Amino acid sequence: MAKNPFLVAIDDGYAQIKIFGSPLDGSEPIRKVFRTSVRSGRHRIASIDGGGFVDCYRAEEGDEFTVSEEVESENTQFDSFHTSTMNRVLAHHGLALAGYRDRNVELITGLPVADYFSPDGAINEEKISTKTGNLLKAVTSISPETKLARVVGADIGCQAVAALFDYALDDNLKPRPGVDISGPVAIVDIGGRTTDIAVISGGSKIDTKRSGTSNLGVLDVYKGLEQALHKKFGFRDTLPIKDLDLAIRTHKIRMWNKVEEIGDLVKAAVREIETQIEREVERKLSSAATMNAVVFVGGGAALFPNAPKQLRNGVTVEDPEFANARGLWKSARLQQRKQGRNAA
Repeated sequence: MAKNPFLVAIDDGYAQIKIFGSPLDGSEPIRKVFRTSVRSGRHRIASIDGGGFVDCYRAEEGDEFTVSEEVESENTQFDSFHTSTMNRVLAHHGLALAGYRDRNVELITGLPVADYFSPDGAINEEKISTKTGNLLKAVTSISPETKLARVVGADIGCQAVAALFDYALDDNLKPRPGVDISGPVAIVDIGGRTTDIAVISGGSKIDTKRSGTSNLGVLDVYKGLEQALHKKFGFRDTLPIKDLDLAIRTHKIRMWNKVEEIGDLVKAAVREIETQIEREVERKLSSAATMNAVVFVGGGAALFPNAPKQLRNGVTVEDPEFANARGLWKSARLQQRKQGRNAA
């Protein structure tokens, strides 16, 4: 067992959760993503080979949850998701998937702009304290032989602000050539349920008047595509998110055991939400003429490639889906350096 805890960042989105953490073998950082497919209670999937157990967990409070794409997921789009028992269970599931079972872990995770800051612009210490306390509570596996990670510490950052660290610093925490954050930089973080906009000056000061959270995201594209499929093919079934996600990526879907080309429906569903996000960015930033850059991150940044092109200084970071998790990890490593300590 490592002497120091492993530093692990978690970007806990409504649609997907991203894990970015210290290497287990001294090589590359751990990188893992999974869908937030979770349901209250204990569920078992039967299988012919006698297997079929899915990951079941019990929280300290006694609540039980199953995390698996093989069960119908509950809707994670509720306001207290980021401080909920469900969120904590998903974090432990992600740590297990990433290989941190039976390891000491120090977590760094985040809150959306609207939760991290109070309406008056002050840091929301109550919300941060609530999330920190929640993550430090216990989660165990229903299977007694299965060990989970031991969370020995937790810290909370602002999700959109964390992406600034990823934009400005390379993997060695050195400034990226050609990136200037001395002036205002806007981070547009397009997630599953929300789009966060954070305007940051001098690398640390938040312009709360031009920052905020809108209820627009990738899940709205899924919803729009599902409605379009209902209309075109004449059915009412609720489609699993994994099927909708695959349909958006491939522009195809299997209906009644026949592969259907649905590129036109996908493009229409994507463009409808993309234009709404573009208008929201314009409301907050206008033409962004005074910004050094408008940086698009999050899973939606890859899905909506035209949004950055509407601005002269719009850019999309490499691997935008992991920008928040990487940024949280980098910011935590910087803090550790200042304190003269290191994680595993």
